[in-house]
Amino acid sequence: MKKHKTPINIVLLLWFLIYILISNTYPDYTMYYFYLSLPIIILLLLFDLVKQKKEDKLNDTKTFQSAIYRMLIMSVVLIVFFFLTKENYY
Repeated sequence: MKKHKTPINIVLLLWFLIYILISNTYPDYTMYYFYLSLPIIILLLLFDLVKQKKEDKLNDTKTFQSAIYRMLIMSVVLIVFFFLTKENYY
């Protein structure tokens, strides 16, 4: 079974709980917190991908490749949803 209580997961959970708290109490600052969150999440994803690539080289596994494929599939889904919702605003 995978270990789910890692320090990074706890930090992300707290980050999102603070986001919910800010969005409920100060709705004007929600977008600024979101804009601050994006670079931090991108950096965390990059560090995780580098770690997966190193593990793949050591253990001869395919976790990095499957992570890249999952991200590509999700980006295509998000782009499709973006264009579907954009059409409703005309």
